Amino acid sequence: MSKVELRRRVRQDRRQESSVARAKRSDELTSFLPELHHYCSGGVAGFQPTNSEPDISPLLQGIIRRSPVYLPRTSGVELQWVAAQPDQLVGDLTGIPDPTGPSAAIGSDVVTKLGVTIILVPALALDPANGIRLGYGAGWYDRLLSAIPRQGRPLIVGVCRSVDLLPLPADPHDEPVDAILTEAGLAPIKTR
Repeated sequence: MSKVELRRRVRQDRRQESSVARAKRSDELTSFLPELHHYCSGGVAGFQPTNSEPDISPLLQGIIRRSPVYLPRTSGVELQWVAAQPDQLVGDLTGIPDPTGPSAAIGSDVVTKLGVTIILVPALALDPANGIRLGYGAGWYDRLLSAIPRQGRPLIVGVCRSVDLLPLPADPHDEPVDAILTEAGLAPIKTR
């Protein structure tokens, strides 16, 4: 199946999911906060969930109690990173969230300038065999991850539903994740 077909299928499946199932998944994701804290010696680059992405807002609310959290907003071809305030850590099911506040870093400076040690990356689907991620097709996170130096690289964690762990086609520009977070747990990619 092509990436275009996979995106369509996963989006359609997510639209049919009940709000009760989404809320339950959010609670289950939050239960893995201690495992994430184990890997966190600096800040965390997260995301504000939109549409039917797994709601990591409660997880980020737990993280911000111990570590700074940065949220992305689009600008040009790179993501800008904004220091999150606790009241910003809510999901937005109506569109792409645009956090307010001054830009703290642009692109991979979120690592080099702000000391982020974990990057949570949204995904429509993830391949558990190799960490390949199916995004939305705009390349925001592939560009970000390719610009991060390998030395001192943070833990890159793809976030999706456990039913969206699938074998995926890979393109040369695809940047794999190091670990996968679903409602079933935090699992490292064995080949990384």
